[in-house]
Amino acid sequence: MNILVIDDNERHLKAAEQTLGGEHALTTCSSHDEAYNLLSKRGYEKELLRRAEEHEIDGTNWPGLNKNETDPFWDAVLCDLLMPAGKMAQGGEGLRHVGKVMPVGWALALEAAKSGAKFVAVATDMNHHHHPTSAMLDNLNYHQFQIDGAKAIFTNCISTVGINGTERECSGCSGAGSIKRDDEKYKCWRCDGTGTDFAEYGKDWGKILEALIDKK
Repeated sequence: MNILVIDDNERHLKAAEQTLGGEHALTTCSSHDEAYNLLSKRGYEKELLRRAEEHEIDGTNWPGLNKNETDPFWDAVLCDLLMPAGKMAQGGEGLRHVGKVMPVGWALALEAAKSGAKFVAVATDMNHHHHPTSAMLDNLNYHQFQIDGAKAIFTNCISTVGINGTERECSGCSGAGSIKRDDEKYKCWRCDGTGTDFAEYGKDWGKILEALIDKK
């Protein structure tokens, strides 16, 4: 699948590479404006040519360039909820809002469905006690919507994965893999008994995609 992941947090993009990059053709972007550009026909054609150059092949032979005008490029678009707002169409008073964190994920999801993506998700790791926009998703979690033929979910209930390269001694059990209570040993829940956890965690985009595909 051709998948676009949109998130302004670098660790979540690294997690996308870990959970999706091995099985799918993955593209990531970290800004609101870049996301809109990639969701447009001109934007994805530019991305195809970039990939062709990266793989040192004739861009005119790249499979996506041979699609019909009406065929979508992105099979799935998975994006963050809260991101800094972009400059698109802003001028005068509107410019003072550029760069402020807003729930732009809603609009990006609708744009993705409009552009022909078959699977669309908005996923935030923001605690629902910390931001009302996240709390709005409490009763929507993993309910599947149909938007212009796309399957869509909106969720604040996500699994995370440890970012490769940030491994460390588990802070919960000090590397022992178990915790002693009342003279009994219990497997450490934080590291699942391995004695190792991670300094950084990111969204498990693979499970988000599975929920989109598997849910009937």
